Amino acid sequence: MFSLTKDGRPSTLAWVLIGTAVAGVLAIVALAVVVLTVRVPLPEAAPGGQATEVLDSKRKVIGTLRGEQKRKIVPLSEISPLLQEAVVSTEDRRFFQHSGISFRGMVRALFTNVQAGGVQQGGSTITQQYARNAFGRVGTERTILRKVKEISLARRIENNYSKQKILEFYLNTIYFGRGAYGAEAAALTYFKKPAKDLTLNEAAYMAGVIRAPERFQPDEDPEVAVRIRNEVLGDMVSTRKLTEAEAGEARAADLIGQFKLGPTQLDTARAGFFIEHVHRLLRTEEYGFSDAELLGGGLRIETSLDLTMQEAAEKSVSSVMNQPDDPEVALVAMDPEGNVRAMIGGRDVGDRVRALGFNFAANVRDDDDGGRQAGSAMKPVALTSFLEQGEEVSTKFQGPARITINEPLCRDAGGQPWTVSNFDGASYGTVDVTRATADSVNTVYAQVMAKFVTPKEFIATAGQLGISIPAHDEGCALTLGTTSVTPLEMAGAFTTFGARGNRPEPLLITRVTGPDEETLLDRRPTTDRVMGEDVADTVNQVLQQVINDGTAKGAGIGRPAAGKTGTTQNHVDAWFAGYTPDLTAVVWMGYPPEESGRIPEMTNVRGRRVTGGSFPATIWKGFMQEALKGTKPTDFVKPEEPLPPPAPAPVCPPETIVGPDGGCIPASIPEPYIPELQPIPPPPPPPPPPPPPPPRPVRPVVPPPRLQPPAPSPTPSLSPTPTSTVSPTPQALSAAGEPQGKKRE
Repeated sequence: MFSLTKDGRPSTLAWVLIGTAVAGVLAIVALAVVVLTVRVPLPEAAPGGQATEVLDSKRKVIGTLRGEQKRKIVPLSEISPLLQEAVVSTEDRRFFQHSGISFRGMVRALFTNVQAGGVQQGGSTITQQYARNAFGRVGTERTILRKVKEISLARRIENNYSKQKILEFYLNTIYFGRGAYGAEAAALTYFKKPAKDLTLNEAAYMAGVIRAPERFQPDEDPEVAVRIRNEVLGDMVSTRKLTEAEAGEARAADLIGQFKLGPTQLDTARAGFFIEHVHRLLRTEEYGFSDAELLGGGLRIETSLDLTMQEAAEKSVSSVMNQPDDPEVALVAMDPEGNVRAMIGGRDVGDRVRALGFNFAANVRDDDDGGRQAGSAMKPVALTSFLEQGEEVSTKFQGPARITINEPLCRDAGGQPWTVSNFDGASYGTVDVTRATADSVNTVYAQVMAKFVTPKEFIATAGQLGISIPAHDEGCALTLGTTSVTPLEMAGAFTTFGARGNRPEPLLITRVTGPDEETLLDRRPTTDRVMGEDVADTVNQVLQQVINDGTAKGAGIGRPAAGKTGTTQNHVDAWFAGYTPDLTAVVWMGYPPEESGRIPEMTNVRGRRVTGGSFPATIWKGFMQEALKGTKPTDFVKPEEPLPPPAPAPVCPPETIVGPDGGCIPASIPEPYIPELQPIPPPPPPPPPPPPPPPRPVRPVVPPPRLQPPAPSPTPSLSPTPTSTVSPTPQALSAAGEPQGKKRE
């Protein structure tokens, strides 16, 4: 167990471990003494079922959090003995021998955790777990005082109830995941059967899922669901509730095929994703509410939701995405103060059980794999950093179809140059930053990152906007949206632009009161100035062009609005983040990962490739028009120096480039390559005219030979220039034709 030296004596590390364990044992003994003197009142009865109401910002009832919804109380006789044995075997195998506190279990857990260098086991008994979950005033924080209260209450419970009654309380209270509290609700949720009819296979899974309910879900990770089932079967063998042969037969049986996930008679649907996200927030350590309080404490939870806007969001999503094989959709709407007015975390807006699973609008998985790549919807971050350095959006760049950049900060992990392409290989000639943003020209933004905005500056600006980018996710490609974000984060960032540089803190829960109207929680909107007003005003004016004459041209809503489209590589994700000065809405669309981890591409949805300017922009438009109906339009504040209107950008098909006259001519130059970005030099002055020729004898007039078109000029430098311009061509960019770097927009 402990390492020894060559002469057989404990090593230094072993002595440290032994000393730590001995100190822990002494602490436990001291804790036992305290338990004898500290008294926590035992409630007169087990927690009741008084409903908790969830209200919107106008104090209209959205729904309720009640034990009756996802908890159905049943006597122990109606819970399968197999589940009872499985839970006791894996959670507290000495439950029927101890008096509510297992000092042996605490010591065992302490030694295990000391050896592992972290928390691997808990020392709480079933009685302690019940005390902690059922009686909220014990608290959930990891402190000695909380542990003392928990142990004291556990002892009093043991003195007042039989072991069978305590086990009944526990199995009717504990959380099994997917919003199911108690064995009966869990059995109905997972297997569509009452708890008394559970098989050994099903009972073993349900006992195991108690350890990490949100993590061990069969539809998200089937392998881990089977693994925890097998571990519980092993525990039942250790406690002699099963023979090895019986456990082996159960391990060989199919588990995944037995799940019947979906709505049950315990489920209701109205703003389900929002309600469940509020529920999860209140259960976190930041808020500190217990399930007993939330599901049966008679609380009133006032929220930021606007029920009218929520219904508009649900209507817009369900009317556009109404086919069984359509991708998932998420939508978050936020006002300038950070109040979340609407939230949809998946396409099935009326399925409350679906809302109890993964929320694409806000959830982040335990392994930090939450959120999705945003594509070019992240370009405004680079634009903001560009402007904060004093640069002008009138600065012009060449926008070729493809570009390779060899700047050190832009090379990949192998030291290779960075190559970027526009969507469908489109070439844009010479364009300013405003037009490059409106048309989402990747090759221009690649040059912005290479010359003006370092990855660290990009990450810092994103942080100011409320978007956290992992330190390992660096590189110039950040401007093309390679980092994962949630719609809730993106809503906060784009709201910052509309609020002229004031970043709001997202707010969902404003007030919680108890059944006696005592205020338990009171939160107000908070904002933080993170950029200058003129920078924000300039960003707003640039992003208005995306809707007026850019990649989201079809998303106009009849009032001033700005936004940005985003489409990731191979059309895996599509975004539209749009806003007015009064309201921001972010729409994401994509398929969930398959079991292999692969995410299906959206290259043929209703016969179309999905881009940010297609279905997401359509959903956004429908929502915003309904949500803002009857309100007075508000215009954006113009920058101190108004921007000139951007000239329409010429768009040439593949294998062509923009010629000197603004038309498209065949491309006969190699792929542009720039080891360093230098300003385009001004053209040399024209040579002086030659002297007039001497008089010649008169000859008959002969037509001269037909001149060939001039050869294309050498490859231009692909850097900003303050002077060069290109005449517009009659081509127009459709909303669905968004640029994509390395096939990414």
